[in-house]
Order: sequence, then structure tokens, then C-alpha cells
Amino acid sequence: LNISVFVYSQQNKKNRIEYINMSSLSVTKNTECYFSNFSKDSIKSFDGIGFDINTIHGAKFFGHFSISVGMGLDWNINKTFLSTPLIVDLRVFSSKNTDNSLFAFLQTGQNIKWSNSFNGNGTASKLGVGAIFSQDENISYFFDIYKKSKQIDLIDSKDKGNYNISGFGISLGIIF
Repeated sequence: LNISVFVYSQQNKKNRIEYINMSSLSVTKNTECYFSNFSKDSIKSFDGIGFDINTIHGAKFFGHFSISVGMGLDWNINKTFLSTPLIVDLRVFSSKNTDNSLFAFLQTGQNIKWSNSFNGNGTASKLGVGAIFSQDENISYFFDIYKKSKQIDLIDSKDKGNYNISGFGISLGIIF
């Protein structure tokens, strides 16, 4: 009996590291943009919008912290360009149970130029907070709000230079 109690307690002991996979669709309202080779005063801010899809995969440590890597596809509407940032994501969760918890995150990445259709050589970052809602034991949904900044190096365009964007946005996503 002592052996079975011992084994039972070992089986209920949770792993300190668990896999996490989060995918989302985000919409960003650009609040400021400018080219680095012009002064900020000579260019007006515009009301552009950006969309991005990203997925991250990583590990959650001790139930409260995660580090993930992933990739995104980012499209800006007003000054049209596509970029694909490689992402590193750090998150802090309010609960050890990922279902029905709050989180804060910092996401940063380097844009990669895959072909002439994509603008590359720049950076992207997001800082935000969100909430996770459990659907069932296999799927959860999340919502977050964030501040985003992005820089794109437009070497091949008529407006050569670094195009800098910042704005606020929301994401809707799924956790598998």
C-alpha cells in the first residue's frame, strides 16, 4: 500500500515544463509613421492599418513564464508592404493553469526578406496584455491588446530609407 501511494503521488506531480502553441490574427491602427531620411515634422501621421498573422511555439516554465519562437506575416495597407518577422516571445501568466488566465507579453523579431515581394531588413516588436478563455481541454482562445513598433528598410523602393511605424492593436488567437 505504501508503494502504490508513493507511485500515485509521483504520477500526479506535474511537469515543470509544458509545450505552448499560440496562433493569432492581429489588426493594428497605425498612429505614427515616417521615413528616417526625412524629418518627422515634414511628414504627417496617417491613419493606416496593418494586419498580421503569427504563430509561436515554445515552453512554459513553472506554470507562469514562457519563451517561444515563431514566424509572422505582416501586411501594411496604407504604405503597402509585406514583411515576415522571425519572432521571440516572452510571456508571464497570472495562473499556472493556462486556461482562463491573464498574461503580459513582449514579442520582438527580425524581418526576413524571402523574395522581391517582401520588404526585409528591419525589426518588429509588440508589448501587450491579454486574457485566455478555455473552450475545452484541447483548445483555448485568447484576446490581447498591444503597442506595436516596426521598422522596414525600403532599399528597392522610390522612397529609400527606413520606414518606421508605431500603433496600437488587438489580436484574436487560438491555443492548441
